[in-house]
Amino acid sequence: MRPGTRPAKRSTRVGELLREILAAIMLERVADPRLQELTITEVEMSLDLKLAKVYYAVRQGSNPEELMMALDKALGFIKQEVAREHILRTMPEFHFLPDETLDKAERLELLLESLHKGKEKEF
Repeated sequence: MRPGTRPAKRSTRVGELLREILAAIMLERVADPRLQELTITEVEMSLDLKLAKVYYAVRQGSNPEELMMALDKALGFIKQEVAREHILRTMPEFHFLPDETLDKAERLELLLESLHKGKEKEF
C-alpha cells in the first residue's frame, strides 16, 4: 500500500488477489517474453473496484518503452484472462505504473552507506 493511503478492506483483498492472478498470467500465459521479465509488486484498487493501479518492477537492462508497448499490446489478452477467473462483476480499468520503491530503497541504502563511511573517516 502506498504511503498516506488507507483503502477499505475489500479493495485491499481484491487488489491482492488481482496481483496474484496478474503475476500468474504474466509468467505462464503471456507469449511476449518481455512481459515475463515483469514482476507485479502491488495492485491498488479504487473503493468502487473500477480502477486498478498495477505497480510493476523490471529486471535491470530492460527497456521501459518497449515494456510499455508490450503491455499496451497485451492489455486485451490480460483483461480476457482476468475475466476468466470470475473474481469481479465488472472489469476494472488497468493503469500499469513502474514501482519506484525499489529504486528509492537503493538510493537510500547508498546514502546511508556514504554517511556511514563519512563517520568512519572522522574517527
